[in-house]
Amino acid sequence: MNSCRVFSGGSAHAAALAAAAAVAAGAGLFFLIRLLEGFVRGSMEVNVLIEEGAKILVFLAALTVSRFAVLRRLLQPDDSGSASGSEARLPAALTVALSTSAFLCIGSFGIAENILFFLSFPTGSVYGRLLYSFPIHLNTALLYCLGFLSGRILRVGLFLGLGFLYHLGLNRLSLDLPRAAVYPVGIVNVVILLLLYWRLRLKIALGSTFVIKE
Repeated sequence: MNSCRVFSGGSAHAAALAAAAAVAAGAGLFFLIRLLEGFVRGSMEVNVLIEEGAKILVFLAALTVSRFAVLRRLLQPDDSGSASGSEARLPAALTVALSTSAFLCIGSFGIAENILFFLSFPTGSVYGRLLYSFPIHLNTALLYCLGFLSGRILRVGLFLGLGFLYHLGLNRLSLDLPRAAVYPVGIVNVVILLLLYWRLRLKIALGSTFVIKE
């Protein structure tokens, strides 16, 4: 996904500003969640729920923005003085831009987590973590992109559930895995990442909207 290509009007400056804001928001979100998890001191399930819940809120914020854009188009009359049904549809470019911003936010969340881990434990284990843990955040973000771009409520719920179970399952698995096994599992994560990215690119190419179908 290239955020510089999806903004209507081809404004690379606006795309760069949106990308920077998304990255900053993701880093801030990580530290906010870290504080919350320290305050709650819950189980692994609770921590995963908090993290995935925060990611879901990022996409809900994007969905809210898109709904507002649709509403404005519905209320804005065309040259003939009436709102056009075709003009009321959210432009595909804006849809992809919102999804890209949400993805960048979650990606920045994962980067901040790994930087802090490396600063706390500056050892070679960071390579295993980058291969094993970082793709978890990217893969859940891609799942949520696919869910919201699908425009179907049931599919949205399914992908959100899959993201939570995927994150929780790999977190639990990491407790029992030998160090050498981290890398093969990490490679599987990267393969999943590539497949999800390919599916998302295909979805964008086919065209989609953020309009949720009842």
